[in-house]
Amino acid sequence: VHVPVGVAESGIPPVYWCTAHYVEMLLKAEVPLVHSAFRMSGFTPSQMCLHWLTQCFWNYLDWTEVCHYICTCVLMGPDYQVYTCVAIFKHLQPDILQRTQSQELQVFLKEEPIQGFKVSDYLEFMEGLGEKLQRHCSH
Repeated sequence: VHVPVGVAESGIPPVYWCTAHYVEMLLKAEVPLVHSAFRMSGFTPSQMCLHWLTQCFWNYLDWTEVCHYICTCVLMGPDYQVYTCVAIFKHLQPDILQRTQSQELQVFLKEEPIQGFKVSDYLEFMEGLGEKLQRHCSH
């Protein structure tokens, strides 16, 4: 994987850099209101995703959903960590928009569990993201 010199020098592992890049790209295309909300809030969706991913969603998703997330990534491929993050942002869109207005977005996402998210409810959406990303990368 070729990464820009600045990224290589930053010490960020390439897998995290690629994950962050694809989360930002897909979110902008698929959930633009959430992408805009993050821009207004002063921090990035990729920062939040990397926070969740380094903890494997522990204390954010119910234990059953953590297991479903891990199984999905094992069976479907590691790119599903990207699609899961985008799906969670889609799921949280109403809360994200509300919390952006009240300037509580970062605290909400870092300190609150992700209520009501089920991997199975978003598998079709995630498969669609995979197809779109493959088309984008093949050009």
